[in-house]
Amino acid sequence: MTACLPFGLQATAGHDSVPAEYEAWREGRWEELTGANGKAKVVAVRRISDRDTHTLPGVPGEWSLNEVGALTVTAAAEDGLTINGTTVDGTAEVPSDGALGFPNDRFGFAGSADGSYGVVVMDRHAVERSGLSGIDTFPYDPSWVFEGTYRAAPEGRRIEVGRLTTPRSTEAILAPVDLVVTIDGTEYVLAVIQTMPGQRLVVFTDETNGNETPEIGRWLMLPLLEPGSTVPVDFNQATLSHHHLNPAVFSCPLSPPGNDLPIRVEAGERALLHRKSAPPYGG
Repeated sequence: MTACLPFGLQATAGHDSVPAEYEAWREGRWEELTGANGKAKVVAVRRISDRDTHTLPGVPGEWSLNEVGALTVTAAAEDGLTINGTTVDGTAEVPSDGALGFPNDRFGFAGSADGSYGVVVMDRHAVERSGLSGIDTFPYDPSWVFEGTYRAAPEGRRIEVGRLTTPRSTEAILAPVDLVVTIDGTEYVLAVIQTMPGQRLVVFTDETNGNETPEIGRWLMLPLLEPGSTVPVDFNQATLSHHHLNPAVFSCPLSPPGNDLPIRVEAGERALLHRKSAPPYGG
């Protein structure tokens, strides 16, 4: 039996209590999706790393890097594009983390990393339009909390991982360590990928996929620690990928080879809940 409850309510079936830390995590997770800059509000993302001209769907402006590698945008005053509240009329430099404004109650920001920029556009009303109302989860189960260990990988190791693009693609993603965790007496070794600086991620599949959880697997976000470190592994905090929020925007990584657990992981998130209709589990 699963708990189909919006965030902020306890899912205690089968257990006397749920740790306050877990409830706080659930509330933080809901804020991550639906808060002021929640991922469920993202309607366009574009990475810009060259001097070619780029456009983003649904918003005005032509974006590119200038001769010194700074991000610029070109727009006319009547386009209604603003940077930190100032209307762009011509070509303007876009500061990292500067506040972008667009017509139709859209907004965004630009961030820089590794010599490139990412432009993110959000819609203040996207959550309401989608009908997103909560996340279906398995009931909290303390037996799915473990201590794992980071095992060093060869320096600079990259793993070919599938991407949820259309059509599907692959990318050689940095995988600096492996996660070693023992479940019911069996040791499992899962590749840990790093898709963004300072962020470590395990994408895994298990025997609930395609029926009770998405076919494309789920995520465990892990801390940035050195090889040999002990790592908390709580499958109650297994999450859906961002792909389920907006498949046209989030081309998330699939599970790396070897990250398929031959067991049922009956813990963590199962599906997004919507007021209008629940989405299918596939992906």
